[in-house]
Amino acid sequence: MLVAHDLSFGFRHHQILSGIDFALAPGEVVGLVAPNGTGKSTLLRNLTGLLKPQNGSVTLDGADAWRNRRAFLRQLFFLEDSQGLFPSLTAREHLRFVADAWGSQVTVDAVLTALHMTAYADKRVGQMSLGMRQHVLLGMYMVADAKYLLFDEPLNGLDPTSIHLFTQIFSKLKERGKGIIMSSHQLGNVTAMADRVFFLKDTRLQVYEAAGIDLDAKYDELYGVQEADW
Repeated sequence: MLVAHDLSFGFRHHQILSGIDFALAPGEVVGLVAPNGTGKSTLLRNLTGLLKPQNGSVTLDGADAWRNRRAFLRQLFFLEDSQGLFPSLTAREHLRFVADAWGSQVTVDAVLTALHMTAYADKRVGQMSLGMRQHVLLGMYMVADAKYLLFDEPLNGLDPTSIHLFTQIFSKLKERGKGIIMSSHQLGNVTAMADRVFFLKDTRLQVYEAAGIDLDAKYDELYGVQEADW
């Protein structure tokens, strides 16, 4: 399991995370929801060890994020967004690199086909649209075949057809026992995919079963909808 215990983080006098506690099981999908600037990306960076928390711990099946770094990272895949891709490399080259680095048995061609990427598999990322780059990003997660997958806004820049495809892929990853955390502004898709929803509010998590809440109503209750003063 991915376990965060009493996790806290801040910059100088600005506290961003306080007392974060949760456990993510294999085969579970969690939606991470909050407005921009609340700390969703900061939480994901703390969970992966890109930022070191002020207090608390993160472990993956007993491997500590800092004391057992190699064992920890072997089980996890996280890339913040498509800005982390290499513009001069093709989609196929990105997937091959990840497959080799993670020692994956998932084939690059199978992923390219599943994501309908064969027509631009050998196109350089720097020449791709945002939607294409998002497909490359998801393909890297798929080909890594890591046990735990953390996504930061994976549905950004996608048309409705691609969102439907991505939703299907997430369901299949869940069926294969992947533990998934995904931040998203697409509340309807979070409801469709997630077992639980984590709302980040005032530096702390509020956790709900996805089937037991009206996600839009809960979002409005927690964060409010501000009318335009114009």
